[in-house]
Amino acid sequence: MYINDVNEIKDIMEKSGFLKAYIKLEAQTHNPSRDGMIDALKEALNVAWTDIKSVEVSRGETTPTPWEKIPNDVLFGKLAEYKQGMYQHAVNKYGEEVVKKLLGQNM
Repeated sequence: MYINDVNEIKDIMEKSGFLKAYIKLEAQTHNPSRDGMIDALKEALNVAWTDIKSVEVSRGETTPTPWEKIPNDVLFGKLAEYKQGMYQHAVNKYGEEVVKKLLGQNM
């Protein structure tokens, strides 16, 4: 295996991870549940920690709270900012055309 092959595989896996996490967030838009929301938000953080935290800080959230202590209305309110952070992460990494194509083909 050549370095280019490894890099291509890594790129495919990263895009797949982004897409899987984004689809989980999108599913919570249509059929929210507390456990599903926590799972989707955690997975999104695993993919795009820095971008999501930047969105949270820009909205004034600076103190981390354990998931189980977050009230439902606040928890469900995080969905939009996490989707925004995920989208921004992917655009920064792959470009907007690639992200739109990925989401368009899989959503």
